[in-house]
Amino acid sequence: MSLVLSRVDYASVGVTSKGTMRILPSHDAKALQKFAVGDHDGILHVFGMKKGELQLSFKSLPGPKIEKLVLGGTLGNPKDKIFIAYGNSVKGYTKKGKMFLEFDTSLIDPITSMFVLGPDLAACARDLYHRYQNCKDADSYLAGETLNDVILIPGEGSSVLAILACGDRAIRVLTGTKSPTILRLPSVPTVLTSWREDQRDSRNRILVGTQDGKIGLLTVQGAKTIRITWVITTAAPEVTSLDTYELEDGLDILVGRQDGTVEVFAFPEDEETTPLRRYRYNAGESVSTVMGGIIGAAGYPEILVTTYSGRIFGLTTRPPGSLEAGSSIEALEKLKTEILELEQKLEEEKEMFDLPNEGIAPLILSVNHRMILDPDTASYQLSIELDTPIDNVLIQSDTPVELLDESNSAVASHSVCNPQDNNFVLATYRCQANVNRVETRMRTIEGQSGVLQVYVTTQIQPKACRRIRIPVYALSLHARLHDDEGPQGCGGPFNELRLLGGFTVAEMHAWLALALPDIPERPQLVDGEATLNYVSTFVGTRLKCRYKKGSASFLGENVSTVIILRDLLTREATKRKIKLDVFCDVAEGSVTRVLELILPRLDAADDLTQKLRILDALQEWEMKVEAEGNLSSDYQELLRQEEALRREMAKHPEILVRLHGVITDLYVDWERAKGSRRMTSKDAGEKLSFALTGRDIEALQQIILGNDDNPPTPMASLGIVQDMII
Repeated sequence: MSLVLSRVDYASVGVTSKGTMRILPSHDAKALQKFAVGDHDGILHVFGMKKGELQLSFKSLPGPKIEKLVLGGTLGNPKDKIFIAYGNSVKGYTKKGKMFLEFDTSLIDPITSMFVLGPDLAACARDLYHRYQNCKDADSYLAGETLNDVILIPGEGSSVLAILACGDRAIRVLTGTKSPTILRLPSVPTVLTSWREDQRDSRNRILVGTQDGKIGLLTVQGAKTIRITWVITTAAPEVTSLDTYELEDGLDILVGRQDGTVEVFAFPEDEETTPLRRYRYNAGESVSTVMGGIIGAAGYPEILVTTYSGRIFGLTTRPPGSLEAGSSIEALEKLKTEILELEQKLEEEKEMFDLPNEGIAPLILSVNHRMILDPDTASYQLSIELDTPIDNVLIQSDTPVELLDESNSAVASHSVCNPQDNNFVLATYRCQANVNRVETRMRTIEGQSGVLQVYVTTQIQPKACRRIRIPVYALSLHARLHDDEGPQGCGGPFNELRLLGGFTVAEMHAWLALALPDIPERPQLVDGEATLNYVSTFVGTRLKCRYKKGSASFLGENVSTVIILRDLLTREATKRKIKLDVFCDVAEGSVTRVLELILPRLDAADDLTQKLRILDALQEWEMKVEAEGNLSSDYQELLRQEEALRREMAKHPEILVRLHGVITDLYVDWERAKGSRRMTSKDAGEKLSFALTGRDIEALQQIILGNDDNPPTPMASLGIVQDMII
């Protein structure tokens, strides 16, 4: 059931944030609809088609950056009022541009998400949710976690339910000031959208999109029950926008993503069936909002899309041939005139930036950037996006960082660095023409924290530059778990680090924020104690942190994790002249636990490496084409799997070296934890070499635990492929 859509470009505004475009309702289901867009220049635009041309119906004066735009109205009637959030204030406009509301919420932080349901207005700022009824305080909730989105739905009687998308991979359902009902998700929810049908929002069905690209349907049954009806689990970039609309042959789910992808999924006939994708298009830059409506031609539904740079276009069901037949000579001449005007304006801007401007500070670019941990590859995905073509991206780091691949849209060059000057990485990505978005992957090293600095320049404004500072955590490859996913009842045994001293809960929370990613906005206390759970995305070991005033305890399956935390926390306490009593209890069984987790991966990595060596040898001897028929069946099968094998290795380059490094660090840190001899990584590697080559868990245990001081010398590996030909 494929779908054929054609792109129609409408207009351009300033840079836009997620959820800052809405299509206004119409009384006739097939009539043309207007739409409203808010941008970072603080301008609210209302557009509509008239006599076959898109016209600006209303445009507000510039002002503070518009963070969110939603529609509202009287309960039971179409939502035809426009509400915009900027800073900590809200303004309301009619569709004709008349302002009827100006409201200061008194929130300290800027509003990042908002929803209007009749007289109720919900606003979220960082980790605080607040609901206002008729512009008066109704209730609030301090989540302690970043709030990514909010939706209000009617509850029982006159009550209102608030659905919150939280940064700790949870959906929270609130009724007034009561304790929330919590639904745990496998990933961080980024977008919530009411199920929309016939221009009306559902009272109990909500679409949710996540950071790792999953899409699900939530069903709310009262204040205490919320369940997941279905989930689209296909691996994909972050979901930035969702909507439901009938394009053709029934209701569709519209999806916008961080990488610029727009998708359409057919709504399943029953709840047991997962939706199937029927359309896909890539806009070339991140999508800020997608909505379904009738914009360009009466009777032809389409997807209206706004992008980060402010481009507005439609993906219409109207056939391309009908577009050409409906075009008049006058319209074509007008289009040519507009193109000439735009080209002239572009040349004027280029000339302006070519003029000498000594003493004038460079322009500050608007940059949209993400650095997200990918648990499957234990690496970070860094994306940089501008609203104008990128010229260069320079990456510099004062801590070791491994750049894993090069962008398809840029040429990378690496410079020699001097680690003694705290300069470990210096790489430049020179982009091709008209490239607004650059992506690359990188991997950090556990135990080594620092700062990654990214400098971005643009092709249109050569002297404009922007610097982005991204922290590199000491335990950056650890991912946060839910509170009920901690060490208790799984894995173990655990090494324990205990700290006693004159620190506060907030102080310890701030120290941990230097070591671990995704630390919540503020500590969540239960009986005066905060708890955090993490898992290593590379090794699979668990870590549990518990801390309160004057006391902290850390349980870790990997002694290296415990030692990294001990070093960092004692260093921070020393900086602040806080005396700490430090106790470290190690468990010999934890060594076995780490080895049991690593060795299966070590076997698989060694097997993959050996297969690729055989394939490389076959290619070198030019036997792949000329003598393939003379190869054994095993090698013929290996040749058929070559593409998949090389793709797997591309996900985990140098995997053997990394796994060997983890075991070597385990040996070094085990000695440190026991307070015995200091050992270098080089000495540890030499002692472990033979056992690592043979992947012998008993030998590794004996060496690490100190039961074998004279391990045998490893034999040289010849690495020769033999017996290939029958």
